[in-house]
Amino acid sequence: MMTHSCGDVVSWTKRISALARSGRAAEAVAAFARMDAAPNALTLASILPACAALRSLAVGRAIHGFWLRRGGGHGANLILDNAVLDVYAKCGALGSAGRLFDGMPERDVRSWTTMVWGLARSGNPHDAVAMFRAMLSDGGGGGAAPNEATVVSVLHAAASTGSLACGKLLHSYALKQGLAGEQVVGNALINTYAKCGDARMAFRVFDELPERDLISWGAVTRAMAVNGRCREAQQLFSLMLRRGVRPDGVVFLALLSACCHAGLVDQTLLLLDAMRRVYGVAPTKEHYTCALDACGRAGRLEKFWEIARQMPGEFDQKALGVYCSYVNEWRARGVAGGAGERLWERFLAGEMDAGGGTYALTSNSLADAGRWEDARAVRERMTARKIIKTSACTWIEV
Repeated sequence: MMTHSCGDVVSWTKRISALARSGRAAEAVAAFARMDAAPNALTLASILPACAALRSLAVGRAIHGFWLRRGGGHGANLILDNAVLDVYAKCGALGSAGRLFDGMPERDVRSWTTMVWGLARSGNPHDAVAMFRAMLSDGGGGGAAPNEATVVSVLHAAASTGSLACGKLLHSYALKQGLAGEQVVGNALINTYAKCGDARMAFRVFDELPERDLISWGAVTRAMAVNGRCREAQQLFSLMLRRGVRPDGVVFLALLSACCHAGLVDQTLLLLDAMRRVYGVAPTKEHYTCALDACGRAGRLEKFWEIARQMPGEFDQKALGVYCSYVNEWRARGVAGGAGERLWERFLAGEMDAGGGTYALTSNSLADAGRWEDARAVRERMTARKIIKTSACTWIEV
């Protein structure tokens, strides 16, 4: 119940700020809508982070327009400009963010970092790297040198491009600026080297970190896993346990993936059981998919269906996708059973849905089994629902 006096903008601003800072973004926006006093710049700067948290682009635009109409043009208040920029970036409105950024007569490190982060997270990694270079060319962004958040954002972009050369240059920059020893930067460097295919450098960065958290252990374990170093991933897991660090779902996913691709079916199944029974980590659909994939590769149908039966019903689409990936191979080896037919029938009956990739796999596997009418029905449903299979893409540096 609001007890503020009518027209008391200071009280309203305190209330809105408190709600926004305590993670109650929706309540903050609701309180702002009930204001019976004209908001000032501080009020707007307090409510905009709540809009960003809710990804509420419409409210953010309305507040921006209100500020412009009140005579607060670009450059009148850097804090407010940065808050609006953050809303646009987090909502994916990069065109609006870019126009606002270009029109700002003054920019600080937060302005630049917001743009780098927004571009990196919105699927524009090359533009994010170019923005970082522009920041350096601008004398550190108008006197504001990149900080840990800026470097982490651009490292995320470099990882997305798969450019090892870019990753090494950013590592060198972080070392020169004394940022490489920061835990958050170190974790981002491990992830970048992992995605760029240099597991050795990923481990080196991990080894040189003065302090390591669970994210550090998860990142370096994943680095070994995605680069085919199953033994090293297992050794890191053992070392992690000896150091008293309790693994989480990310670590287990990396280990399951490593064992799966190394063909270690029994170890994959042991890990899936241990994560739930010993460590109390509930498997997600990604963990189950790794285990199903391992069984599918080895033709272990009995274990495949045992795991599929353990999975929650909402994960059935993952079981269907893995089944469709291997059913032709199983049939050729004479080990295909009839249990998969039930997944097909449930899918055809509309009891489960899936993404474009699973639709395509299901249609193809039905066609290979000679069920042409069912295959056509799947394609027709895909078209009717406007489901598109996204083309796979792999970045490689040459």
